[in-house]
Amino acid sequence: MIKKSAYDLRPGMVLAEDVGSLISGAILISKNTVLNKKSIERIYEHKIRHVFIYSEEDTMNEVDNKMEIKYEILADKMEDVFSDIKIGKKIILTEINEELDELVNEILVNDNILGRMRQLEEKDDYTFNHSLNVSMLATMLGKWIGYSQKQIKQLALTGLFHDIGKLKISDNIINKPGKLTDTEFNKMKQHPIYSYNILKETVGISSNVAMGALQHHEREDGSGYPLGLKSKEIHEYAKIIAVCDTYDAITSNRVYKPKVSPFFAAEVLREESFTVLDPRFTKIFLDKIAGFYVGCTVLLSNGEEGEIIYIHPQVPTKSVVNVGDGFIDFLKPQEIEIIDIIK
Repeated sequence: MIKKSAYDLRPGMVLAEDVGSLISGAILISKNTVLNKKSIERIYEHKIRHVFIYSEEDTMNEVDNKMEIKYEILADKMEDVFSDIKIGKKIILTEINEELDELVNEILVNDNILGRMRQLEEKDDYTFNHSLNVSMLATMLGKWIGYSQKQIKQLALTGLFHDIGKLKISDNIINKPGKLTDTEFNKMKQHPIYSYNILKETVGISSNVAMGALQHHEREDGSGYPLGLKSKEIHEYAKIIAVCDTYDAITSNRVYKPKVSPFFAAEVLREESFTVLDPRFTKIFLDKIAGFYVGCTVLLSNGEEGEIIYIHPQVPTKSVVNVGDGFIDFLKPQEIEIIDIIK
């Protein structure tokens, strides 16, 4: 345990003791919290001069949130990258390579990626938060597919930068709460091209990563953009990112809509795997994530809570939930639905 000046705190450090208000004594930030920019700013605001954090050795040996630590360190670096891109600077890959490698390695040895992701604090900027989430999901899907370490790293980079082109589009369009006009949507559809142009000029980025970003909105039936490619014409990385991108977009809060249940998102993926998403990757994704839901506590649309006790292996989007003394089998038509996973 180390006593640290508040001004020397950095994202990824872990509190070894509770941080309390100097006035009321109320706990502001709990022990074992992984610090991020928001929590550090809160410490500044309350004029707290010193806190106790775990040493690096203590953190690695005693704290059971290593993925969150790696995430916050990478998020801090990526925030600077996004800011640089917005003002026209190039991506310097060496500035994030080590942090990305560490997060990827942590994900590869951590089976319950979805459970860990639910524990991460959502960032204010949707594009930024979404890019980190898609990168982590793509890393896990690459592992499930059986990709090599090199391919998984490329997938992680594709996820991280697939929407980087949105930084070249007006915030008025990106953050518009209502439906986009045809003109605005046509401008939005240019973002994969902007992403590609940025990435192809980035030292250390392979053509596979750039093509994955360019084509992640292409669809199996040719209905996607910007090129209207079909099935075999679409890069494999783009197909994988499309699955992860769709899942995270549905399960995240957006400026124009609230997030929905992961089970609803899974149903959307299952339905779209017959038309617009590659069924090979969709099936692997759905089959694998289904196993993580057993034992989770869910909130139902009638206000009750229940525990998922079984996932139907042939239909991994359907579960059996224990509620009180009874059971609800969602393989059968029900008047209620799962609206969220709460723990």
